[in-house]
Amino acid sequence: MPKYKKKITSPLNYDDFKERISDLPIMKQAFLSILFFAGVRVSEALALTSDDVNCTSDIIYIKFFRLKGSKQTDPIPLPRNIHLNWLCDQEGKIFDFHRVTGWRIVKKAFPDPSLYPHFFRQNRITWISEKKGDAYVYSWTGICAQSIDHYRGKVDIKKVGQALLDEIA
Repeated sequence: MPKYKKKITSPLNYDDFKERISDLPIMKQAFLSILFFAGVRVSEALALTSDDVNCTSDIIYIKFFRLKGSKQTDPIPLPRNIHLNWLCDQEGKIFDFHRVTGWRIVKKAFPDPSLYPHFFRQNRITWISEKKGDAYVYSWTGICAQSIDHYRGKVDIKKVGQALLDEIA
């Protein structure tokens, strides 16, 4: 993971994300939504073709080509929503731009200097780890346990405290 001056460790929720992308063209909304929901690297999103996308009535399955030694994963099920529906109508290469342009799209929609493209990856890994556990993170991303710790942000430790109280009650 790249080194940044300040790493954000608190997750971004969907409502805040949706508000930030609402005025963008639909192609950029779809690109950012893939990063947000799937937690993939910019290059993994840019490598997508229409052959990698399978749309059903409520789910869009996307087969990502994993990079940097990550284990290849099963197609990732993403919710079919207003931002991702655009993917279902595309033919050939989905996003016809370079990773630097992808980075600029992220930075324009999220100009806070501490928000970076890999933030969405960290955000999704933290969310899955907190909601489901690390085994799900491994299956979703294809990265090893050591890498999961590298990406994971802060989680709500109050839940642990409450679980301890529940345990002794």
